[in-house]
Amino acid sequence: MTDNTTAIRVIGFPSLYVQGPGALGQLPAYLERLLPGCRAAAVVDPVVFGLFEALSVRMPGRLTPIPFGGECTLVEIDRLVATARQNEADVIIGAGGGKAVDSAKAVAQALDLPIAIVPTIASSDAPTSRLIAIYDENHKIVDVPLLRRNPDIVLVDTDVLIKAPRRFFVAGIGDAITKKFEVEEAAASGYPNYFQGQSTACSLQHAQACLDTSLRDSAAALDAVAAGKISPAFERVVEATVLYSGLAFEGGGLSVAHGMLRGLTAYPQTLGTLHGELVAYGLLVQLQATAQPEATVASIAGFLRRVGLPVRLADIGLAGIDVADMRRIAELTMTAPYVAARRPALNADILLRAMERVETAAA
Repeated sequence: MTDNTTAIRVIGFPSLYVQGPGALGQLPAYLERLLPGCRAAAVVDPVVFGLFEALSVRMPGRLTPIPFGGECTLVEIDRLVATARQNEADVIIGAGGGKAVDSAKAVAQALDLPIAIVPTIASSDAPTSRLIAIYDENHKIVDVPLLRRNPDIVLVDTDVLIKAPRRFFVAGIGDAITKKFEVEEAAASGYPNYFQGQSTACSLQHAQACLDTSLRDSAAALDAVAAGKISPAFERVVEATVLYSGLAFEGGGLSVAHGMLRGLTAYPQTLGTLHGELVAYGLLVQLQATAQPEATVASIAGFLRRVGLPVRLADIGLAGIDVADMRRIAELTMTAPYVAARRPALNADILLRAMERVETAAA
């Protein structure tokens, strides 16, 4: 473990986080406080385009919804930048899932404009962070640039989220539950967080809250999703998956669970698997690779099964891959700098054996 007691500790936050039923209706007021008289261009997932068309009626001539093309690529970003510039936007809005949100971030970065994020699914912690994941046409990440600062507004309307498919909500739980274990390992290794500083106690506390909230409230929250009715448990899980999880990873760091994305996404069979589903599987590998107590591994695996998250390779589209493929996944995972920096050190052999133990446990 690295002694970082005298290191500089850094964390960042969105300027404003708003969550609750009907929050979208307050967006015009929050934009006015951000920049009086502003003209906004909204990068909007087509699934919720109608909501923003209705909102634009309340901001005549000052809100232009732009349909998102579906992938966060350089070509799509260039198209969105040109449209926002043509509409003389001085604020960018990103509304939708992670790819729509990241595309809007890239537009704001290109035009040096403030940004408001409106997630319409709670599938990941992308809304609060500065990170932008840009892909090529083959769904391979080609760049991960950063905004100069965290989003100016993150507005989470739970009336919208409760209507989203259950699978997206579950994926958000999968993304959040990894953070307790990843942030602890990142902090212990001394590897810099996404602000090039050391983890704060605040990041560790948010990571722990992700785990505690997920274990305590997920069952009741999923009942709320099934009924289509917001409940206190649903609100708490949304806060954990969108806010706490984002603050935890960006200010704390990541480890094997997210590092495995480098190996798993190298296989096209995983393209239909959501981010939170992949990292949930990766967490099981991390727990096995880092010799966590058997009771902890069994508890987490049992929870993942109960909510419908992956517990084996077949659950993420990789049924029947051989040992050579598993080794390739392990080797690609080790290319993540924060995995290579872990102390005590890991290697591809350790990860391969951990993957094998995950398969045996799931059999």
